[in-house]
Amino acid sequence: MDFRKIEGIFLIVFIALDFFLFFSWQSNKTQVSSRTATTTPASFAQELREDNISIDSDQGTKRGSGYYLASRPNTDLQANAHKLMGQTVSLDSSQMTLISKLNDPFKVTAKNRKAVLQDWMKTSGNVLFANSYQYVPEVSDSSRAVFAQKVDGNLIMDSHGQLVFQIRSGWVTGYTQTYINDLIKLQEMDQTKSAQEAVMLLYTYSEIPTNSKILWEKLAYGWLLDAKGSTIYIPVWYVGIENRNTKVVSIKRVNAFTGAVLKSDNSNATASDSDD
Repeated sequence: MDFRKIEGIFLIVFIALDFFLFFSWQSNKTQVSSRTATTTPASFAQELREDNISIDSDQGTKRGSGYYLASRPNTDLQANAHKLMGQTVSLDSSQMTLISKLNDPFKVTAKNRKAVLQDWMKTSGNVLFANSYQYVPEVSDSSRAVFAQKVDGNLIMDSHGQLVFQIRSGWVTGYTQTYINDLIKLQEMDQTKSAQEAVMLLYTYSEIPTNSKILWEKLAYGWLLDAKGSTIYIPVWYVGIENRNTKVVSIKRVNAFTGAVLKSDNSNATASDSDD
């Protein structure tokens, strides 16, 4: 692909992103500023207690920074699938996903799962680009172990860059894998909201039900939109909230730049019985 064609593609992406950000900013700035301006950490803590909402996590007040990032589809998994051994492999080209069924499933427990899987991944021929993935206990449970991809130091909590092991009755039977081979920074670095601010915003927008427990907050890159064949990512706060009655954990997402609550989710980041 020549330089002019690449330049044209990303010009279209920039324009689409600018339009999206403008309308998103206009629709959220008034609500966010007016509804949180009078909320202080002390009054927020009191409101949580009144609603029987507890916090198990150590919420940070420090703000960070991040970028708008973009990736494009690639065929790296397809090109390297022949290197895999001891498994039956198929490829879903529409989703750019590698699907593996292990010839010899192996046993794991809740306590040793992370270590056993990481050791297995290190063996040549088991997983492609194994060093690119990091275990994410927050979104793993008894039926699946989720590894998120790190690209240039950026953790991607998104279905475009995941390695998900299927676990049946304690046996690892196979996995699905997607892979991002490059990320492009679309804009200059911008400030992100803190974990405490993200939780306050979720509470303000009635996204935290009464009689619940806030288990954790995690900052990572998540899907924002698709534009002309490119996928755009932004920093996102993922917050795990447990219902005290059902013990079901729901995962809420907050745009770490604008504070908007994100309803659509391309990360497959859900958990109901996490045991790590």
